[in-house]
Amino acid sequence: MRIDHLIDGKAVASSQTFETRDPATQEVLAEVSSGGTHEVNQAVASAKAAFPKWAGTPATERAKIMRKLGELITKHVPQIAETETRDCGQT
Repeated sequence: MRIDHLIDGKAVASSQTFETRDPATQEVLAEVSSGGTHEVNQAVASAKAAFPKWAGTPATERAKIMRKLGELITKHVPQIAETETRDCGQT
């Protein structure tokens, strides 16, 4: 599995990557894009560009978006927990 950055709603690959491994088995879990200066600058520029729209969104709408995010996280807790557990080498 490859994990790239998500910048401005798009997957952004980096020229450099690293492998994340299960420390208990040494199984490669994913190849992850490393964030360098270029990717950080892209992400900061994207965040700055998005801020006025987000700031202008009524609080009730922002709350709905954040609740939806919370619901999605809750829905996927088992998968998130398994992934984090494997990444840390715990069972």
